[in-house]
Amino acid sequence: MKFRLILTTVCLTAALSGCFEKKTDETAPLPEQPSKVLDYLALSAHSLVDLQQPDGFFKYEYDFITGAFTPWDNVIHQTRTGFALMSYYSFLVNAGISPQNADTVLHSVRNALTGYQSASIRHNSMPGMLISFYYNKSGTGKNGAQDKTQRLEAEIAATAFALSAETLYRSATNSDEFRTIRSEWRSALIYHAKQALQMPLTKRPFMAPLWLALGLYHRADPNDTEIESVLTATDDYFTKAPRPITKAESYVWDMMSIRTHTPADFTPITYTVRQTMQILDDLYAQHDPNVNGCLLSLGLAEASLILNNIESSDIKRIRQTALGRGQLEYYNSLKFTILPNQTWISLGPGRTLHSQDFKRFAGASIFGTHSPRTNIGLTSLCLLAGMRFANEDLHEMQKLEKVE
Repeated sequence: MKFRLILTTVCLTAALSGCFEKKTDETAPLPEQPSKVLDYLALSAHSLVDLQQPDGFFKYEYDFITGAFTPWDNVIHQTRTGFALMSYYSFLVNAGISPQNADTVLHSVRNALTGYQSASIRHNSMPGMLISFYYNKSGTGKNGAQDKTQRLEAEIAATAFALSAETLYRSATNSDEFRTIRSEWRSALIYHAKQALQMPLTKRPFMAPLWLALGLYHRADPNDTEIESVLTATDDYFTKAPRPITKAESYVWDMMSIRTHTPADFTPITYTVRQTMQILDDLYAQHDPNVNGCLLSLGLAEASLILNNIESSDIKRIRQTALGRGQLEYYNSLKFTILPNQTWISLGPGRTLHSQDFKRFAGASIFGTHSPRTNIGLTSLCLLAGMRFANEDLHEMQKLEKVE
């Protein structure tokens, strides 16, 4: 399969001026029909920004069958959305694309960070602060021991993504406006990382996003010796006794965490190969065209980048396998992106769902042919994955600029 995309100028020039502008009118200007990865990225970002609420958080999940937002929410996905948008801002700036819309994305991230700060709480006997709210805001909080543990783990993972977003924000803007809450998040995550390092990895599911946060923080502030010490211990924690992969999410954040390290510091090739082979041979041996594969695509793309420039023929083969499967999953997932002015989706052979609601969610990603739902967690994953497959568009744009 050939995945070469032809560059157009849609959503890369002043025509994008309405792409991220928040409007309530259903016919507000949107990105034109996408023809390349960069267009899909613009649509995804538009969707997320459009779902942001005054408190900085995002409307979470919409079910097109019922025609309503569900009552569920997920604090991890909320802060991961801020991280994805901040990553997209950095992507736009580094590529020199659409400064005006980059500013709009940055404004959204700033609002999100302000919201995360307001939702941070302090636990008794624990240093620092964690971002907290129940998974289901409209429901009654459960207070059993297992519920409390699960809630704490979610708070740690959510805070890790928030710190990752703030770290990228600080690096991109040189702004120290979130210095106080950054210090609180940092203290909390260091404490919980040290606690987790004494337990089996399988008992600490939040450690992968925490690993990512530590790596990004160290890259931004290499002189922080405490972060460096905990990061080194966490590197060993993951790579010396690899955990069995039970779901793609664990694999994805492992790969993203490894990518935050420079090769001179930390490049666990054996670990990357072993985990990649495990997920392809065991959990995801077959591609399912009816399922949105942005999550798996993101992990495989990260793995292929980690394994890049390794001379071993066996590793080159594994890298090509990971890259090819990652491309397949991502480009197949594009058909699950809601397009501007779309009014129906296919639910399988002979079945369609018609709704004017689709127009309100241009750029959002749905879960698959048989799951006409969207939430910010999935759309943010597609945004992160798409940035890994936009290189051809960027190279083509650079060629056009040279010609002009």
